[in-house]
Amino acid sequence: MDYRLLIDGNLVAGASTLDVIDPASGKVFQTCARADETQLEQAIAAAKRAFPRWAALDHAQRSAYLHRFADGIDARASEFAELLTREQGKPLAQAQFEVTGSAAALRYYGDQDLPLSKFRDTDDGRIMEQYSPLGVVAAIAPWNFPLILMVMKIAPALSTGNTMVAKPAPSTPLTTALLGEVASGILPPGVLNVIIDANDLGSKLTAHPDIAKVSFTGSTATGRRVMESGAGSLKRLTLELGGNDAAIVLDDVDVKEVAPKVFQAAMINAGQVCLAAKRVYAPRALYDSLCEELATLAREAVVDDGLN
Repeated sequence: MDYRLLIDGNLVAGASTLDVIDPASGKVFQTCARADETQLEQAIAAAKRAFPRWAALDHAQRSAYLHRFADGIDARASEFAELLTREQGKPLAQAQFEVTGSAAALRYYGDQDLPLSKFRDTDDGRIMEQYSPLGVVAAIAPWNFPLILMVMKIAPALSTGNTMVAKPAPSTPLTTALLGEVASGILPPGVLNVIIDANDLGSKLTAHPDIAKVSFTGSTATGRRVMESGAGSLKRLTLELGGNDAAIVLDDVDVKEVAPKVFQAAMINAGQVCLAAKRVYAPRALYDSLCEELATLAREAVVDDGLN
């Protein structure tokens, strides 16, 4: 399959290509289009041109588009899931869950309306609240949940009338490229654009004067750089960064019952989850038995190709 960029409704080849490695084998299994700065500019310009018409649609019209987008993902769910496992490595069952969750997110946010609301209407004045779309939103997603975290940015932004430029992580670009292919036959040109890079276009995207908001999920260090690049134009930012989440074990638990839950909270998706448990607080009386149960679960865990 040919994995291409999506610019102004067209699936296009990149200025160059990018190799994608299957983490189970460590070998290249696919290539995809890689954009240059000129193509990034084209994508941003397309989103800017598409914004007035998309924003002018009423919510029911945009909702219908998002539901059709979700249907398009569902129609190719098995393809999405296998591709996600091949490029990211997670077990196929977890990939399938991510795919179905992505379609569900499009439907959920597609149904969320923000109507004009009235706070006060009296003889001496009326106070109304009205939400308005910002313009072009840049979405930058990480490699650990490359599909659903991208869709969780796309869905609310499109539902509220914004247009987008989406940039996946260079190690997991294929599911976003496939998402762009599905969108190309459903969404109006320029509403959603997909740019793939090798981490060389991110700063140009986040600092661009025609980008009104950046939604970023990734490391804290990169999040700082995103904030710095948007400061000059006072861009709106949503930054979902690293965590140091704790699991708290109380003194009345059955260790054998709770240990698998703690283990899964830490190790699901190979432990690559921003809100995974990274430290455990436990009563001293349960410390040794809990450590042994967790160690047993770690020894018994199977590391293998996600397709198995």
